[in-house]
Amino acid sequence: MPDQAHLMGFVLAAVLLALLPGPNVVFLLARGARDGRGSALRCAIGVETATLLYAVATAAGLAAVIAASVTLFQVIKWVGVVYLLWLGIQALRSRHGDPGAPEEVVVAPSLGAELRSGFLVGITNPKVALFFIAFLPQFADPARPLGPQLLVLGLMFTACGLVIDGIWSLLAGAIGGFIRSRNGTRALAKGSAVVFFGMAGWAALSGSKN
Repeated sequence: MPDQAHLMGFVLAAVLLALLPGPNVVFLLARGARDGRGSALRCAIGVETATLLYAVATAAGLAAVIAASVTLFQVIKWVGVVYLLWLGIQALRSRHGDPGAPEEVVVAPSLGAELRSGFLVGITNPKVALFFIAFLPQFADPARPLGPQLLVLGLMFTACGLVIDGIWSLLAGAIGGFIRSRNGTRALAKGSAVVFFGMAGWAALSGSKN
C-alpha cells in the first residue's frame, strides 16, 4: 500500500474534493431537501457504492477501457442523462406535499429504490473513471505494485466521500424540514425537478469525448 506521507496527502485531497458541490452532492441535496435526511443518506450509500465500483475497476485496469472507448463512454453518459430527466419528471408528477392529494397517495420510496437511485446517478457518470485514472496514481508509490495501491486509495476515497455525503445529506434534510414546516413541500418538489433537469443538461453538454 502507499506510504504514510502519500496516504495523508491523499486523505486531505479526497476530503477537500468531496466537499465540493459536484453532481452527486447536488443530487443528494435535492433528495434530502425534498424527502428528508434518511432518504438522502440511503441515496448516498448508493452513490458511493457506484464510486467503489469505479475504484475497483480502476485498480483492475477496467476504467481505462471506459476512458478509451468513445462509444462506451457516450452510452454510459446518455443513460445517465435519460435517468436524470426521468427523476425530474417524477418530481414534477409527485403529489408529495400537494394539499389537494389524499394522504394515502403519499408513499415513501423503498430502501431498495433509494439505494438504486443513488447507484444509478453515480454509475452513469463515466467522468468518475477519467478522474480516478488521473487522480489516484498521483498518490501511489512508483516503487510498489500499482494495482493494490489504487485499490486502497479508491477504498479510502469512497470512505471519505461517504462521510462527507452524509454531512451534506443531514444538512439538506434539516433545510428541507424547515421548509416543509412552512408548507413549502410542493415548492421543494418543483425545485428538485429543476435541479434534476439542470443536472441532465449539464451532463449532456459537458465531458464529451471526441
